[in-house]
Formats: sequence, structure tokens, C-alpha cells
Amino acid sequence: MEQDVIMLQEYLIHLLDGTIIRCSEDYETPNDQSVVTRVRKAAPTDVFTVGNAFDGYKYIPKSSILYLETGDVVEESPAERLLRKAGY
Repeated sequence: MEQDVIMLQEYLIHLLDGTIIRCSEDYETPNDQSVVTRVRKAAPTDVFTVGNAFDGYKYIPKSSILYLETGDVVEESPAERLLRKAGY
């Protein structure tokens, strides 16, 4: 079995209504493609998709985002690894 370990940077997206949405991305994501950069450079009318085929998707309007909080760096879960290998 392949033993590739992917480390993920977690983020908490705080919305204006008090909702907090947890998301993550590969720790090695280039700065110009990171969640932080995409939110910072987005137009007020842009909508972000967060999620995966296993957990479902959330659609977040940029205008609803109050701020981003950086979370922990964690190892990818087995479920996420299966989805990535399946092409999701």
C-alpha cells in the first residue's frame, strides 16, 4: 500500500451571521492559489465552493465572509485520501 502522507492547512471561515465553516487545503498549495489569496482577490459578487463529494458542498458568497482564521496543520484523513485517489 502506498504510504503518501498529505499535510493539510485548516482554515475557519467566519461568516457575517456567526456561522463558522471549516475547510482545508494541501499545505504545499502555492500562495497565489491558496484560500487566503483567492478570498482576498475575489470580487464582492464571487461565490466560493467548499467541500467534497463525501461531505457535500457549501456555496459561500464573498460578501458573507467576515474573516478567515488559520487553523492547524493536520494529516489528511483516510476518507479524504480515498476521495483524492478516486479523483474527487
